[in-house]
Amino acid sequence: MGFFDFLKPRSKEHIEECWPGGKMLQVHIEYDTKSAVITYKGRYGLQFNVPKADVTDIIVKEVSRTHSVLQLYSGVDCVGTSDILSTEACNTMKDWLRQY
Repeated sequence: MGFFDFLKPRSKEHIEECWPGGKMLQVHIEYDTKSAVITYKGRYGLQFNVPKADVTDIIVKEVSRTHSVLQLYSGVDCVGTSDILSTEACNTMKDWLRQY
């Protein structure tokens, strides 16, 4: 990916998005219905892509009384971990992903 690739317009034709804390939080998860790929875009450039077929479990792991991380598993291996977010935002993303 080039330095200015983020300026190129992306087609959102087959993309479903979830912004669990609103757009101000700048964290969202996307699902491409055409290629069946889940993409997480977090703060400070944290990003991962996981094919839907590889995801076997979605877990919200608590890191404090009010905050958690969302983890995607493929078998026993963790294939993606979100930023530390409020537990409510993590549960929103988990529920949203479960519908796919």
